[in-house]
Order: sequence, then C-alpha cells, then structure tokens
Amino acid sequence: MTEKNDAVAVKAALRDSAYERKYGEGLEEFLREDFPLEELLEMARQKTREHFPPATEKKSAEKHRIKLFAPLYLANICVNHCRYCGFQHNQKILRRHLTFPETCLELDVLQQRKFRQILLVAGENPKLCTTDYFCEIIREIRRREMVPAVEIAPQTTESYAAMAEAGNRSITLFQETYDEEKYRLYHPQGPKSSFDWRIATYDRAGEGGFRFFGFGILLGLAEPRAELRRMMRQAWYLSEKFPLDGISFSLPRIRVAPNGFQPPYPVDDTLFIRFYAILRRMFPRAELVLSTRETVEMRNRLYESCITYTSAGSHTDPGGYYAESTGQFSGEQFPITDHRSVEDLTQWLTTRGFDVRF
Repeated sequence: MTEKNDAVAVKAALRDSAYERKYGEGLEEFLREDFPLEELLEMARQKTREHFPPATEKKSAEKHRIKLFAPLYLANICVNHCRYCGFQHNQKILRRHLTFPETCLELDVLQQRKFRQILLVAGENPKLCTTDYFCEIIREIRRREMVPAVEIAPQTTESYAAMAEAGNRSITLFQETYDEEKYRLYHPQGPKSSFDWRIATYDRAGEGGFRFFGFGILLGLAEPRAELRRMMRQAWYLSEKFPLDGISFSLPRIRVAPNGFQPPYPVDDTLFIRFYAILRRMFPRAELVLSTRETVEMRNRLYESCITYTSAGSHTDPGGYYAESTGQFSGEQFPITDHRSVEDLTQWLTTRGFDVRF
C-alpha cells in the first residue's frame, strides 16, 4: 500500500465501531461514571497478575512483575512548533544534540544503574537525527546487551528497516490527539503538522520489520473518552494487520507546558485511573506504561493494579544522566514529578511484593 492509502485505512479503522463489538466487550459499561471504579480496578489486578506473574524463582513476590526502563534523550533541537511541548522550535532553551561518545557516557550511567531497557527519544531534526545516527546508537546498545526502543519522529519504511537490521524492532509513538482538526491546531508548523504522515507511522514501521508497538495519547488535548476509543481501535487494527510480538499503552497528562498553554480537556485522577484499568481489561497482555510525569502517590496506586512498565530516576533533557556529575543540564521536554531514585523505587516495589526486573 502507498503511504496515502495507509493513512486512509487507519482513519477508516478509527471510525469503525466494529472493533469494539469484536474485541471490546464491556467497554461501554466500564466508561460510564456510575460503574464502580474499585470493581474495575479489581478486574485489572486479576488480569495483571494472571498475565504478568512473578518469576517462579522469586517466591517472595506476592504481586505481578514490573519492568523498569530509562528514557534516553538524544536531542532537544526540534523543527516543530507543537504548542504544548518544551522542545518547540521557538522556545528559548539550551539546545543540545548528543554525539555518539556523549551518548555512550549516558549509557555508562544507565548501565551502572542496572537498566537494560532503553527508550531513545529525540526532537525532530532531519539534518542531525538521521537513520545512520540512530542505527549506530542502536548497535551500541545491543553490543552492551541492552534492549533498545525508539520514540522518535516518524520515519520512512526504509529507515525503519535499517533500524530493524541494526537490532531494534520496537517503536513508541504518541499520536498526541486523534482529533484531526485539533491536531492541526496544536501542530501549526513543521513536519509534524501532517496528520496523515503521523497516523500511518506504525504501518511503515510494521512494513520495515518492527514487531512491538507502543501507543499513546497526550491527555488534555481533546475529548478523552473519544481519544481512548480511537487509540484502542488503531491498536486492534494493527494487531490484525501485523504479526506483533506485543503492544503497550501510555497515557501521559499535560502538567506543565510552555507559554502558558492550558489543556482544554483536563483529565482528573479518577478518569485517569479508570482509563488505565479499562486498558488492562481490554488488552490483558499489553504492557501498561507509567512515566515520572505523575506524582509518587498516583504512581504507587497504579502499580498496585495494572502498571507493568515504568521509568525511574528519569531525565527529559539530552545528557541529563551524566550531567548529574557535572551540573551542565540542557533544556528539558517536561519536568518530572516523581523524583525517587532507581534504588528508592526498586526498594518500595520489592518490599510490597512486586517482582522488579530491569
């Protein structure tokens, strides 16, 4: 299929309620405010324990397994003008693009902290963040016996194929919003302004050999229940189209944004928790991801029910991990809220019976 046809097919899937009739039993009921949240959370706990049990050798673990990952920001130089993003092109921040040796310094720190799951993140700059650049870093991560994934600007099928050959077959991409009209409002300039190019990214990645898809919406940009439905429909559509090894979901909320940007559709804690519980009920085998955007209290509560993949001690600025020893920090994409160290979070999870893996 051509790229244009891919976008047409995805948009048709986003409108197709047949996916919910086929896969989404109970969704309408769970989305209602009068459906008891604790009942939904208990369903989520049971499904999580069933599909993410602790390793057999960890007899002391009473709850499900949780994997820790580290986001590794490579560049905050970006040509896009996303209204909600700290990396937006006209934002006055200290810009930085990590060289390969600088990236290796970051990896040294993360290895010392026992991380194996590395998520590569970068602003969009085609002149600096090239396919060859990403492939060199992916090969280095593999050489260190670590596991890479990418959360970068949409690429061509050929670029994804090169990354797959280098050793990475996992992609995370936040659609931000599935509302095409609002998408254009929030992305006025830059390559990211093309809704069709972004919406068909997973199709190109799948055609390039990627086999793990991470989905996400930026809560606050559009009507949240409609956003959740569309994200799930895209996941069902792509799961039928490609032989995937797995999928994940993340639900970041806008907390702090540049130039006084305020999300027009704020999502409160109750609805936020409900959405995660619904995702576990609808996708019992999916990894549910939680970042350090959220508070300690919120993260702890969601760990107890359904989260299986989480970050700790994170930095959202290029070079941030090594900069802890130098104090030379660059501009961050967003401030983190949970400042617990890797050791502190690991201890908290372990003492409460979780099987923590890196």
